[in-house]
Amino acid sequence: MNYLELKELFLTELNSLVEEKVNTANSSIYSTTESKNTATKSTAGDKHETGRAMMERELALSNSQLQKALMQKNELSKISLEMDCTTIKPGALVITSQGNYFISIGLGRVNVNGNECYAISGGSPIGLVLMGSKKGQHINFQGRNIEIIAII
Repeated sequence: MNYLELKELFLTELNSLVEEKVNTANSSIYSTTESKNTATKSTAGDKHETGRAMMERELALSNSQLQKALMQKNELSKISLEMDCTTIKPGALVITSQGNYFISIGLGRVNVNGNECYAISGGSPIGLVLMGSKKGQHINFQGRNIEIIAII
């Protein structure tokens, strides 16, 4: 498998993971809204109000998670498999002596068919060190010397 195929696999997996986050958040919003709308006021008024407040908080959290997932989805949609990567920039798959990094969204370790990479944002600590580097360069990160083998 060549590096471009590997990048395509990672991008597909990241899209799938983000879509799962969107679906989970939407499902949570729907079920919380349903619960909130069907809750009836009981004789224990304070208990009812506390329950509604907790549902409102859950709804706000789910909405926040949905917005974050939609932003991640938008960031992934900007990545082109045909982009020319002579330097490390957003959308690059970086093969190093210490592991593979996909400069995309911060989701952490992703494993596809036994191939592993770290999906990181360009603003992460390692992302900031990698950005702008070129193939063959050595960078230091947290006391480790990392060689950049390929940029796809």
